[in-house]
Amino acid sequence: MRADPRVALLKELAHPLRLRVIDRLGHVGPASVSALAGELGASMPELSNHLRRLREAGLVRARRDGRHAVYELGGAEVDVLLPLLDRLTAPAEPRPASAPSRTCYDHLAGPLGVRLYRELTAAGALHAGRDGTVEVADPAPLAALGVDTAAVDPGRRRLAFECLDATEQEPHLGGALGAALAAALLDRGWVERAGGREVRLTEAGRDALPDAARGTRA
Repeated sequence: MRADPRVALLKELAHPLRLRVIDRLGHVGPASVSALAGELGASMPELSNHLRRLREAGLVRARRDGRHAVYELGGAEVDVLLPLLDRLTAPAEPRPASAPSRTCYDHLAGPLGVRLYRELTAAGALHAGRDGTVEVADPAPLAALGVDTAAVDPGRRRLAFECLDATEQEPHLGGALGAALAAALLDRGWVERAGGREVRLTEAGRDALPDAARGTRA
């Protein structure tokens, strides 16, 4: 009996470090082995072994950049894998807010990130597919928040997707669009860094954000 290739693929994902590599490359984009090792807290020999397994499974690929090997996701199919996994593993009932707002890679997470994504979806600005990928349906609410959606260049990363929040157990907005939204709110002074990865709304943000998220320019 022929082995089911899905079993082999899922086996390669069933390791915390390999899954974190896929997560990191999907959220932020390509990275060298040394950069991945530093960010993920893994030794170079350990990481190299797991990268080899991911490469052989077609989940990542490497390209040369001078003397360095730079890794990226293996293709568009892998790009949508994690949002779909988040959809499948999300609990039926969200948890009460339990942690400070913060960044997840370069986008907003925690109570603030979850609330912003919920409000933008309710305003019709964003539409999520069944696989967890997100499209811009109406750019006006995002423009009111300082994001020119036409100018957001995803490069080698995803434009927008639902990222399951680790503490709130609801999605927040990930991808290049999520990063652009976080940068715009920080630039406007509506959100400020509070140490480490934590962020908080400023007084100006508390006054302006509710109307802006509904598409009314501040």
